[in-house]
Amino acid sequence: MILAIDIGNSNICIGGLTGQTVCFTTRMVTRPRCTEDEYTAELKFLLGRLPTPVTPTAFTGVVLCSVVPGLTRVLGAAARRLTGRAPVVVGPALDLGLSLAVEEPTRLGHDRLADAAAAVALYPLPCMTVDLGTATTYNVIDANRRLLGGFIVPGVQTSLRAISAGTAQLPPIAPETPATLIGRNTVQALNNGAMYGTAAMLDGLADRVEAELGAPLTVVATGGLAPYITPCCKRKIQYDANLLFKGLAILYQKNQPSV
Repeated sequence: MILAIDIGNSNICIGGLTGQTVCFTTRMVTRPRCTEDEYTAELKFLLGRLPTPVTPTAFTGVVLCSVVPGLTRVLGAAARRLTGRAPVVVGPALDLGLSLAVEEPTRLGHDRLADAAAAVALYPLPCMTVDLGTATTYNVIDANRRLLGGFIVPGVQTSLRAISAGTAQLPPIAPETPATLIGRNTVQALNNGAMYGTAAMLDGLADRVEAELGAPLTVVATGGLAPYITPCCKRKIQYDANLLFKGLAILYQKNQPSV
């Protein structure tokens, strides 16, 4: 089994991978000031608290992706201390299974690289991936397996927190799939605006990308809010909860250490 670690701005997601099968997932809050010792202890604690506990010796490899550069080394060192395995760290220099047709490959979020690697391996091309996290990130991959770039916009919950913090009468809410289109009160108006607004943006960007590429576009959504937003879309959107972890499994398989 491979230990996969995805370091995000809000959470660090941990998964156990056998091939492209995700055996378990768990998560912890991202704390940029935590030390290697603290993360080693927390990883061990979380693995021991799984419904079926996993011992560190069960892992034959580690793969790590990060959008928090200051934690990449710390979590990598913690994972190596825990498992005895040097991590494969996602980046543009790896064999990704695709080419990067962007201006600054080194500035691409490593989570986007993992999503793109999964899309190329698992879905018809051209394809657009949508990852609904702290930021909503879109990848566009053409029929020639080239990552052309994409879009980045504030995430749904990020936007809702910002509007609540910046106004006197708009409360914080927990977004959910709306029962109706038009909000009949303030909470519904906030929720429906976020859900249908994001869905309309997703539909609209997909239509424009499809027109520019001149070919039918596969759209794959992932991230915690994707199951709530995709029902609001007009287009067919494929939901893949484990898209990023599948991408990490693929990248590990392509780049695993020789010893």
